[in-house]
Amino acid sequence: MYKQVLFRWIPLLCLVLVIVASVSLGQKHSKLVHKNNSLILQNDSILSVNLQLSKQLSKLQCVVDSLRMKSASASRLRIPN
Repeated sequence: MYKQVLFRWIPLLCLVLVIVASVSLGQKHSKLVHKNNSLILQNDSILSVNLQLSKQLSKLQCVVDSLRMKSASASRLRIPN
């Protein structure tokens, strides 16, 4: 009789464990998806800032190159003493 009761409850126990595990994994999955979305937004923000800084650096480099060219051409025009 004990074996019959055991064989009846084992499948039910396994089913309950599978349901509990699937609910737990579903919650963990949703948390990880939320964290992933947050990290993607942070990454996009960082890339945007990097792009802006790169553009500003490029403009600054053009200004510096222009000043160097003016300085070089001005030093060539100087009359030696």
